Amino acid sequence: MTALWWVPAGHRPTVAEAEERLVHLRAHGPTPYAFTLRTSFPPQEVPEVSRSL
Repeated sequence: MTALWWVPAGHRPTVAEAEERLVHLRAHGPTPYAFTLRTSFPPQEVPEVSRSL
């Protein structure tokens, strides 16, 4: 199974994040928190990640 979710520009999701989203998807079905290609949701307000160089 694959879980999809919107992330802020510049953010690189971790494996732990992906696992959390997948567990949520399996338990609750598609939601804005985690969804599938078959049942997707539009992006919500996702702030841009600031980076210090």
